[in-house]
Amino acid sequence: MRIDSFPNYEIVPKEVSLSIATSQGFESLASSKYDFSNSKHILIVSNNLPLKRYIIFHEFTHILDTELYTKNDRKNHIGISGYTEYHASQIELFELLKANSIEDTLSFSVYNKIDTISGEKTIVQYMNDKFQHAVSLFSRNDFPANIETLHAALGVLFNYWGIRSICKLYSTDYSSQENNQAFLKYIPQTNFILLNNMMTGWVDNTTINLSIPFYFNAVFSIIKKYNLK
Repeated sequence: MRIDSFPNYEIVPKEVSLSIATSQGFESLASSKYDFSNSKHILIVSNNLPLKRYIIFHEFTHILDTELYTKNDRKNHIGISGYTEYHASQIELFELLKANSIEDTLSFSVYNKIDTISGEKTIVQYMNDKFQHAVSLFSRNDFPANIETLHAALGVLFNYWGIRSICKLYSTDYSSQENNQAFLKYIPQTNFILLNNMMTGWVDNTTINLSIPFYFNAVFSIIKKYNLK
């Protein structure tokens, strides 16, 4: 990851709930957050379901991005939400591909298999499952129920873009036919196209900073339209 040290963090256990997953359409085995009041990173992990390394690497990436970009800025912490979900999924897939470093030059077929928490899948299936999860969240009858579900749905979309970016960069047989109508129902088309185009490859600091206002525009246009709390 091109780092010499990693931020300190506190581990907090949680119990994963099937009822929450069913009612909301999502639930996490692990998550991370930054406690602004006490200036500390928190890693929340399941204590009733097994974890895999790639899930923790995903959350470690959130901690690292927060440390680098937003730990002293609440507004940017929200604005970087899209990018850090994208970045975390890039690192997640690198770990699933058993890379040793982000500087590894990979070459793989999207039909190669990876070992996920839901069993062995091809990479293309893993990527498409993430896309379909994003579509299903945006297509729920109660969407957007509140700010939390909006944030989660956008996060899954950026997760997909992160996985897609690694497949575009390193696979020998990537192809995609995306139907983005579920997202365009809520995100203004120009804003969506700009974010979709930005989330390509290893994103530099200039693009990260550019993505923040576009993420805000996407979020707050929906919050205002649906009067979300």
